[in-house]
Amino acid sequence: MKTFGRNAGLVVMSIVVAIFFQASAAFTQLAPALPQALKQRSVRSKPAKTILNSRLRSDVIVLKFREGTRVRERLGQLEADLTNISANEEQLLQRANLPRQRIFQDLAQINTLIGPNSKHYVKRLFTRSEQELDAEKRDGESRIAEELADLNLYFYILITDAKARETEQFIDQLNALDIVELAYAQPIAEPAVADAASTSTDFTIRQGYVDAAQSSRTFLKNGVDALYARLFPGGRGDGIRIIDIEQGWNLTHEDLPPVFFQAGPNLGDSKHRNHGTAVLGELVAIENSYGITGIAPRSTIGVSSAIDRTCIVPGLCWVTDDLDNSVNTSSAQLGFGDILIIEQHAKGPSSGSTAPSCNPDQFEYVPMEYWDAHFDAIKQATSRGIIVVEAAGNGSMNLDSTIYNGKFDRSQRDSGAILVGAGSSDGRSPLCFTNFGSRVDLQGWGHNVMTLGYGGESFDQPDPALRFNGLDDNRWYTRTFSGTSSATPIVAGAAADLQGFRKARGLAAFSPYKMRDFLVQTGTAQASDSKHIGPLPNLRKAIDAHAPKRTLKVTFLNVKIVDNVFAGAQDLAFTFWVNDGAARYPSTGTVSFPQSVPVALPASLNITTQEILDGGLTVFVSTNLQSVVSFNPKTHQVNSIWDRPLNVLHFFPTGTDFTSGNIASIRVGGGSRTFTDRSADLSGYFEIAYRVEEVPNLVFAQ
Repeated sequence: MKTFGRNAGLVVMSIVVAIFFQASAAFTQLAPALPQALKQRSVRSKPAKTILNSRLRSDVIVLKFREGTRVRERLGQLEADLTNISANEEQLLQRANLPRQRIFQDLAQINTLIGPNSKHYVKRLFTRSEQELDAEKRDGESRIAEELADLNLYFYILITDAKARETEQFIDQLNALDIVELAYAQPIAEPAVADAASTSTDFTIRQGYVDAAQSSRTFLKNGVDALYARLFPGGRGDGIRIIDIEQGWNLTHEDLPPVFFQAGPNLGDSKHRNHGTAVLGELVAIENSYGITGIAPRSTIGVSSAIDRTCIVPGLCWVTDDLDNSVNTSSAQLGFGDILIIEQHAKGPSSGSTAPSCNPDQFEYVPMEYWDAHFDAIKQATSRGIIVVEAAGNGSMNLDSTIYNGKFDRSQRDSGAILVGAGSSDGRSPLCFTNFGSRVDLQGWGHNVMTLGYGGESFDQPDPALRFNGLDDNRWYTRTFSGTSSATPIVAGAAADLQGFRKARGLAAFSPYKMRDFLVQTGTAQASDSKHIGPLPNLRKAIDAHAPKRTLKVTFLNVKIVDNVFAGAQDLAFTFWVNDGAARYPSTGTVSFPQSVPVALPASLNITTQEILDGGLTVFVSTNLQSVVSFNPKTHQVNSIWDRPLNVLHFFPTGTDFTSGNIASIRVGGGSRTFTDRSADLSGYFEIAYRVEEVPNLVFAQ
């Protein structure tokens, strides 16, 4: 049994997935949430010196200020409003050892270098309103119990007549200021593709990636078993929204459905147009008698450009790589459990090695989350429950290398995204160009992918058998789409099918972390190799793992409170979670609880749920004792408010014997056991008594 308290930075998050929920109608159902203290956000050290290369912009700088500084852009200048800052913001400034006077001094120095009379212009990086970003940050922190970056503190500095040496010096000048968390040159992103009633032909026989791991077909055996998922309601990605982020698409292709969302420029050049079309084909190509069928053909698809045109005044414009802002604006179109795909990678730090003969042009390219603005935008999205599936990149690099300064070390920071490597189509071996390492979660096919676009082996190598109607690219197909670009939509499609299956069964959507872990646990292992790229998703195993286990009923019996600060009865409300099921007592308002005396709870206060996989049973109860308010004796203004939340968390592993309390094999029916758990806080505590009993019959989700 584990208990814990929290401070004024209370947040909530869901721990365990439930299959079945039943609670008395007398109690209010609540969204799943579990309070605990915020985990501190990781802040990386700033580089001592900046060196630009051909894959970094000299005319666009990304600038991030320290948390708590409240820096905002107003009329082309930067200012910080530090009046009435919260205790949490004050704590952030103290953690950074940043006195207020230093904030204003540093801002004054920056403001002398930007504006109409200089070559430097400042502009907000994330374009949604400041209020929206503030609210999204609070919501995300409450879900995952971690501090998130304030995206309002990110800015572009746009430079006219830029020269590499001057930009390097300017970045170093910014990084020398205490108020700056990090400044860096914007990377130039590229698609992560490696050099590798229509009369159109039906090519579904060549889509080996939808087959089972051991396929009966004669072509390329080694799929995610989307065919098995289609046997179940929701198994075609029904009800799941997906947004693809890259730079171009052919949205009028004969085998694509209409999009529900489109944002930013759609590049018309063949490289980007065909790449995006190929990705969409793998995901959602229409299930018909021609072309191909997407892994999740009933998902709803949207697209968002990773570039944008930023203008200070008419005629003074920059084309910027806008992936970070695109992630943020796209996530606003998605709900919990929906999917966001990142199909870009960019040149990372130099390894000092010679480029290999395999895919040398993209040597040292890394996932986009290497750069802080991208990482923080992705983290914000996953904190809201958006499943982010990100190409690991085609740079032939070990992401565990020390040259990345721990940015791909999950123990130091974790965006929550699923990183996808490129495996072989016939044996799940890492391909020569794929990035690899412990941060890479899953793999998809990195070559031989049959999909839409290109009209042949590539745009420059047409094939009449794949390019119907000549120059009409609405009827073009390819069987050689490749790279982590082709691998990523395979994993994203599998996630959509699994999420759709769960939705059709009335089950809670998987969170990003649960989806990532679940697909890894149930996937088909990669071939033996020192380069780790993770397993290939296996939808048959993932779906079969949902076979229901025991049904358990938790009845809450009584509660006793002890307050070491205030005497007498207290008016309180308690919230009860059992897996994803929740109830509140009383349903509205509060009830008076005397101290040090067990108070019986209504007999109808119970929640029924089921075990699933390794989730077991989680019981969580929370309340808030009376807050302590301190006043200034002279002004009578409030100095501080000390919230006093209390909670109890008890996790029972799958198979716990609720007769003897021992861990045993899973049994069906019979037995109950009563538990008393106590919260831990020096200022007070509560004890909750509850009974867990096995319901004799299995309840299958329909």
